[in-house]
Amino acid sequence: MMSDPVIQGGRAILAPGITLLLAVTAVLLLSACAGPEREGPAPVPGAEPTPQAVDEPEDGPGAPDQQVGDAADSVPPVGEETVEIVDFAYRPEDLEVPASGTVEWVQSDPSRHTVDFEDGQESGPLEQGDRYSRTFDRPGEYHYVCFFHPRMTATVTVTD
Repeated sequence: MMSDPVIQGGRAILAPGITLLLAVTAVLLLSACAGPEREGPAPVPGAEPTPQAVDEPEDGPGAPDQQVGDAADSVPPVGEETVEIVDFAYRPEDLEVPASGTVEWVQSDPSRHTVDFEDGQESGPLEQGDRYSRTFDRPGEYHYVCFFHPRMTATVTVTD
């Protein structure tokens, strides 16, 4: 049974029980809105987990020329081109490098991103502060996308 509001000075005052109920409801609704950001598809029970970024590149013959690591661990070599990942975009979106040129991606967003090329090379998930680099040996256009945010696309054009 709900209590009738008390009229005091021309204004309706809610009963203490109703006021408490409204306050608790507001807190619960606001806390649900402030939950952690979830990116990407929900995990599938029993499925293999997505590989995580590694700090060291693979070694040996045929290993791709790429590196993933923490921004504080490395300093980009002189003459290397840089793409910043910020505000859900690759900047610059289009980049031209000579053959044997290296591009380094610096992940500056708080959200997780990837650098996934159409030719199959992938950075793996990059957290804020991570870096990924790739050396391009052959001329051509290399299109890439973020796995978690497919609207994030860009191109590296490699010239002779």
